[in-house]
Amino acid sequence: MDTPLPTPAALHTNQKSRDILVERADSLELPDTTWTHSALPSILDAIPVNCESIVDLGCGRGIIGALCRIYRAPNRLVGVDGFEPYLTFCRRMGFYDELIHLDLSGSPLPFRAREFQVATCIEVIEHLPKHQGQILLNELERIASCVIVTTPGIWFEQDDYDGNPLQKHLSRWKAHEFIGRGYKVYGVGALSIGYQIRRVMSRVIGPRGTSIAQSGIRNGARRVSEALGPLTHSLPRFSTKLLCLKTVERGSPSKAE
Repeated sequence: MDTPLPTPAALHTNQKSRDILVERADSLELPDTTWTHSALPSILDAIPVNCESIVDLGCGRGIIGALCRIYRAPNRLVGVDGFEPYLTFCRRMGFYDELIHLDLSGSPLPFRAREFQVATCIEVIEHLPKHQGQILLNELERIASCVIVTTPGIWFEQDDYDGNPLQKHLSRWKAHEFIGRGYKVYGVGALSIGYQIRRVMSRVIGPRGTSIAQSGIRNGARRVSEALGPLTHSLPRFSTKLLCLKTVERGSPSKAE
């Protein structure tokens, strides 16, 4: 049986929806960075398909919210961030059911225990001092049954961008710190050894060595590191990026409780 063609009214509605999205996008400026996290497929796979409620801590411009709208169907999707322009972007795009402006540096989260099925915290914890990051982890484990955290597995300098001072890196986290809290940790980045070689070279010859040979060595180290990245999946301590997953047993207290 042939599938009926859309009616003119349906076509008009779809076109109107597309026009609204295009208009919203045209009114927004591009961010300072135009790349995204290479582990997004792994992050999405960690979110159950039948997930009913998700809170996205440090939602930024809403990449996790957008993915959940496309590939999941939560009844409640909440975004939290401390930078109002990001929340304004998310409001315009309509990714989240609720948006909350909140400083994540140590304050209790305004949610009940186990209020959400999933809490995501993607590339956020490294922007906090270590003790504040520990508090945030306690809160994530209090409010959600499943916690998903990503963070760099190596230290690298990052200052503010997008006019957002909260983007500065303030701490480094290692795989064993999450394992000690009961997380399963996976490497989802490049092999860190190559980046360590690049960092040593930058200290010796400067971050922008002038010779072709120096540039070639740096680029070669990066390519080798990226090619060997899949080997770090089960050896996260050697990865440049960590994916940390924890299922909080029902009725078990978090470290904060």
